[in-house]
Amino acid sequence: MGRDGGMKQFGLSRELMGAPITAQVIRLPEGLQIVIFGGTWPHIGAISVVSPQGAVTTQQFDHHKDGAVSRQWARMLSEMGYRPAVVTAGIHYDHLNREQIADVVRLTDNMLSELLCRLKGLDTEANQQ
Repeated sequence: MGRDGGMKQFGLSRELMGAPITAQVIRLPEGLQIVIFGGTWPHIGAISVVSPQGAVTTQQFDHHKDGAVSRQWARMLSEMGYRPAVVTAGIHYDHLNREQIADVVRLTDNMLSELLCRLKGLDTEANQQ
């Protein structure tokens, strides 16, 4: 292990409705930390935690709906064996209709798929060393 202790960092970013949505990822030797934020008012609206045993818990702050994103990411990370993990989410756009909310969910689902591919690549790289 190098000076970073096996830690890797990377980011994913997309634009939707004129504002970025970003996921910053820190892969630690024992766990993941992911911060998802964006839209017109990036914030922290929810946090989901994956225990070492795979249980997922979510705390969503009042008047926020970001738990849908953080919970989905945490559940998928748990299913894929990436434990423990912490996912925070805070994406805001003013006055979204149902179709626009679906666009946000679709975009973050695509970002999650890309994240899982990147993590798989890091696993493969680590196993070859």
